[in-house]
Parts: sequence; structure tokens; C-alpha cells
Amino acid sequence: MYCRGSSTKHLANQLVIEVPVNSYKHVKKIKGVGSAHRETKHFSSTTTMHGPKRIFYGKGVARAFWVLIVGLALAMLIFQIVVLLQMYFSKPTLSQVSFIVNEGGMDFPAVTVCNFNPIKKSYVRELNASGDLTGATLEYLLQTNMDAMFVFSNLDRNNLKQTHDEAETYFQNHTDFQIIKFLRTAGYDCGEMFLTCYFGGRRFDCCKYMKQKVTSLGKCWELDLQNLAPEWMRKQISPGSESGLQMIVDAQLEEELRGEDGDANAIFSDIYENGFRYYIHPPGANAELTSEGISVSPSRTVYSAIKTISHNLLNRKNWGNCSEHWPERYDTFLSYSASACRALCIAQYFNDTCGCAPFTYNVDGKKKICAPYESITCMDNHMLRKLNGTDYLELPDCTECHMECQSTSYTSYNSYGDGFNRGSLEWLKKISNKTETHIKNNVAVINIFFLEMFYTSYSQVQATSLTEILSDIGGNMGMFLGMSVITITELTLFFSKIFWIMFSKRRRQYMYSKKAHEKEKEQQLDDAVKEFQERRSRRNSRENISALSNYSNRIVPLEEFQKKFAYKNGNSMDNLSSNSLDSVIELKFDINELRRQLNQQSSDGIARIRLPTQTTRPNSTNMDNYSSGPPIFTIEPLSRKSSQTPSPPIRGPFYQSSK
Repeated sequence: MYCRGSSTKHLANQLVIEVPVNSYKHVKKIKGVGSAHRETKHFSSTTTMHGPKRIFYGKGVARAFWVLIVGLALAMLIFQIVVLLQMYFSKPTLSQVSFIVNEGGMDFPAVTVCNFNPIKKSYVRELNASGDLTGATLEYLLQTNMDAMFVFSNLDRNNLKQTHDEAETYFQNHTDFQIIKFLRTAGYDCGEMFLTCYFGGRRFDCCKYMKQKVTSLGKCWELDLQNLAPEWMRKQISPGSESGLQMIVDAQLEEELRGEDGDANAIFSDIYENGFRYYIHPPGANAELTSEGISVSPSRTVYSAIKTISHNLLNRKNWGNCSEHWPERYDTFLSYSASACRALCIAQYFNDTCGCAPFTYNVDGKKKICAPYESITCMDNHMLRKLNGTDYLELPDCTECHMECQSTSYTSYNSYGDGFNRGSLEWLKKISNKTETHIKNNVAVINIFFLEMFYTSYSQVQATSLTEILSDIGGNMGMFLGMSVITITELTLFFSKIFWIMFSKRRRQYMYSKKAHEKEKEQQLDDAVKEFQERRSRRNSRENISALSNYSNRIVPLEEFQKKFAYKNGNSMDNLSSNSLDSVIELKFDINELRRQLNQQSSDGIARIRLPTQTTRPNSTNMDNYSSGPPIFTIEPLSRKSSQTPSPPIRGPFYQSSK
């Protein structure tokens, strides 16, 4: 198809404005930062932290206000973080109390029973067969296993040297005499002290499960049901005295030393009663170091209702201060406990200072035992100090002896009954073959049982953890400044870039060249905009319209006409948006209908397009929504022979799309 060019006036509406699209394609938004100021601007615009954007873009009073608010929030955040970190690094702990029920029963503790009379009269008579054991010497020997602090405070120093010399003379005459052997053999045997025992109402042989122990009270007997007794005796399965342990003991007061008939007169200034003292303690532990002890006199019945208390402490690795093992310089076979550690610590101090250790501190028996005179003399010469006119002993602090991490103790609630009724006297006479008088003067009944079938556990736990501290810090960061881990990353990157610019010459040169390149791009953008505005100006439109006159009254190929004025875009017209069709004229017509009408009229198959001098622009740029109206373009056949005489116009659905 060909199109005849017409006058400039008729072709004005066929103008196609050429826009430098390629220039726009190469213009991109520059995000590079050319200086610290632009980097700060970029950070303020993109950061998730609250405040920087308002400060950077604020002006005057608004900026000062936000600086004040953000500064106060930052100060409060730093204060809170410092407080939280101080609390965390102080390693706080708290106690957690638990009540634990043992469905299979409660493990029964060990019980150590001692007679207040540490030495039998019959043994002293046998020992003094030679007649050279005086009462003063015997008393001096029995003071060996007494508490060293009690001996230091109560012994008469005027007679101490003389008594010590007499004891030394006795030792020289009896070279086989040993103080520990003396204490082990001078006391009561198990069969002499225990008449019978019951556990859970079942009778058993006490001495079968007893172990001999030497304490400050002399020879004692320990009942260890956990390690020596059969399975049924190891646990109490129900609360109450009927399910616990009962021991019937004999004080054997006829064997007590009274200073009669020439016997040695042993005076025990720390004992004011007859009878027994028993200790309830964990198996394998030192009775005197782990329990206070309970006393009972003859002709009495005592009921000890016990509760188990377990302590679980944290070691140093877990913010605690307990110890699970002995310190390095301690070499002992005993299980670790704080009380045993302090005893051995003092024993070592005495041994280093005096060459021996008091009996009460020498709990593992590895050191030489000090005689009373040796202990007091050493303390007077090396440990006695004066403070404000008061004498006191300077002993080691033993700071290395921390609490054991796991320990068990027993709390007892004691009640007593005085005397025996007739039925109990008859029963005791039957099982012991003792007289009623002997029973009233010597026999005591000890009942030990669990009050309840659960125990209390005190556990030391960490008061906080790293997770909790981080959660608290994160909560404060979000509350004061809206910060998170992402914000911290942004701040890190921001400051790293700032410091890089400050200290790196290469970075500064790069930023300088990048800034220059950025200015060049901006200049290109300005030039493109100016060119675009110039092309849209009225003056430029007149020049384009004048150029159309070159085709006036000539028949030119439609391809040539289209090449100069059509929309030059490789994309399909169907894929272009409304914005892409700005200032584009679009002709739509039915080819078959056009061919039919051309054939009906006298023409050479040539048509021309006639344009009105003024056109009405549609209200919408969307061609699909543009409704049909009176045709604006008119296509009419044209004969080469009579080109000046127009044929009747061909009217069809031809439309214009122009913005």
C-alpha cells in the first residue's frame, strides 16, 4: 500500500516525536557513597535503628529534640546493659527447694553409739596389775582423745608437767603400751553394750553389723545397715517408730570408775551424765564431724524422728564454690567433706609446728598423736596471741576447704520417756537375763525412725544464664532504640566504612573517582532531560511539521513514510503500555473491507489518507477501552489519471490513539 503525502497542514497530526530512549536506559540511580556525609545519609535512610533518620533529616528544633531523645535512650540502654553484664559476671546463684518422694522407701542412715564411760573398771584393774598406774596418769591418758581446745582452756598447767613426767615413766616401764590400742580395748565390747536390736519389728543381731570406732568419747560402735546389713534392713518403707530401728543398750554402770578401793580416780570434766550418746550420720562419714549427737540416760526411752536433707551445690566451673575432691596437698583415704578437710588442715598445722597432731584433728590416723602436755605447750609457745588483753589461738583459716558439692544430713526431733512399766520390765528381763534393778539403773531404749517418706533437697542453681542475659539485652535494645542483631550488623558495616575512608588512601582515591563519575552521570541525565524537553517544545514541533512538506503532492511508499514518522520500537504494539504510545498515531482498519471498496470504485488500487485540520484527543490512552466514534482519518481511492478529483471517501472503523 502507498500513501500520498499532503500538505503540512494535513500531515500535522501524523507527527511522531522521537525521544532518546537509549539515553534513559543508560541513566541509573547511583547508590554509591562518595563521602562520609553521603555514607551517613545512606545509613540513616536504610537502618532499622530508630532515631538516626529523624536526626539526619531534621532541622533546627526538631533535630535538637531528636538528638536529646536518642541520647537519653542510648544512655539508658548502656546503663541497662552494664547492669546486666555486671550481674552475669558476678555469677549469681539461688537455692531451689525440692521435696522428693522415694516410693521404694528411705535409705536408713548409719548410727554410732558411744558410752559416756570410756573405760571399764575391770580393764583398769587388769592394766594396773603392776600397781604403777596412778589415777593422775590414767586421767592424763584419757585426756589424750579429748578436744584440744577444751583441754587448752580447762587443764591446770601447774600440775601438767608433773603428770606428763609420770606418764612418761609409765610408758618407759611398759614399752608395748600404745594410746590408740589403750582406747580401743579399754571400752565396752559390742555384746556388753547392746542387748538386742529390732528393725521394722524384726529382731536381729546388732553386733553382726557393727563396726568399732574410736572418738573423743572413747570406744564406740557404728551400725552401718547400708553396707553390712541384708537388703530388707537398708530401707524404711513406711513412716513411724514401728518401721524403724530400735536398740536396747546397757550402760554397765557397775564398771564405772568412782575412785573406790584404790582404783584410779578419772575425772572427766566434759561429762555430766551417765548413759549414751548416739550420732545419726551418712554411712562412711565421721560421726562427730557430721552430727551433733543425741544423749539418753539409763531407764529412759528416746524417740528420734528424723528427716533427710540433701544439699547439692555448684562447683567452681558452674558459678559455685564447692569441692568434689581433696586439695592437692592432702593425701587421705577419707571421703571429702568440709569438716574433715578442716580437721586435717589443723592437724597438718599442728604437725608442722609441734611435730604431732591432737587426736580430735587426726581423723585419718596418719600423724603422731600429741600428748596433752605437748599440745598445750606447743599452743602456748607458737599459737597463743593477745588481742585487747584477751588470749586467743591463731589457727589456720583453711580457705582451701570448701563445702562438699553433695552432702546428706539428718535432722532429728527427739522425745523422751522416763522409766519402764511392769510389762516392759518383764520383757526386758526375759530377753537380757538381767535383774530388774540392773535394768532400771543401766538399760535405755533408743528408737530411730523416719518421720515421713520423702526428703528435702536444697539445690544451688544459677540465677541467670547467657541466654537470659542476651534476651534481656535484646529486649532493652528493642525498647530504647528498636535495635536487633541486624541493626548491630548495620552499625558495624557503617563504622567500618567510615574508618576505612579515614585510614585508607586508596579508598579515598576510589571514592573521589567514583564521585566524579557520579557527577558525569548526573550531567548526562540533565542533558537527556533538556533534549527531551526541547523535542516537546512548540518550536521543534513546527520544524517537524515543515519537514512533512517534502512529501507534498507526491506518492511515496508507505514504508518510507512509516520509516521516518512511525513509532520506532522493536517491541510488539500489543505489549506496549499506554505510556509507551505517547504521541503515536495508530490506524486500524479491515483489509478485506478496504480491498472490496477499492475494487468497487474506479481507482488504481491507490488510496490516500485525509486528515482534518483539528482532531479531538480521546479521553483515555487505553486503546481497548476507547469506544468507536466518528472516524477522524478518511481513506479515499485515488486514480493516477485524475488525482485532482477525489473519489467518494471510504469510511470505516479507523481510529486514532494520541496522548
